[in-house]
Amino acid sequence: MDGQSENYILILKDSLKKKQMILEKLLKLNERQKNAVSGINFDSEEFEAVVEEKDKYIEQIDELDRGFQNIYEHVKLELSDNREKYKKEIEELKQLISDVTEKSMEVQISEKRNEKLVYTKIADERKKIHQSRTASRVASDYYKSMSKVNVIDPQFLDKKK
Repeated sequence: MDGQSENYILILKDSLKKKQMILEKLLKLNERQKNAVSGINFDSEEFEAVVEEKDKYIEQIDELDRGFQNIYEHVKLELSDNREKYKKEIEELKQLISDVTEKSMEVQISEKRNEKLVYTKIADERKKIHQSRTASRVASDYYKSMSKVNVIDPQFLDKKK
């Protein structure tokens, strides 16, 4: 194995390991996000903080993916031409890619779960607002009608008879 190809393979492995660590962090953040949404009161500050933190990690993943692709382009031909020579490294890369793919799927599943929770929470909040408005309107109408009950319209007495 020549030195440059060996370095490229090490960089590829390192990139996949970093991606795996970031995906683990995203899973933990998704759990925090779920807790912020599923509580009795929606914790909007926590929710926003988690979203911002997740954005940073997603940017890091995108950067790692771009770097991985660039490095892989440099070593792809060498790996495919010398499969037996790099058999161990190729197997390690395959295993790392498989692990990263599995973690990515876990993150996507937890994202979908959180998305459903958010939509449910929004629907519940809308329902509460609608009920509150309806209750306010009913109360207002009641008080308006009740305020007229004790009012006696002015009456004139005809004293001519």
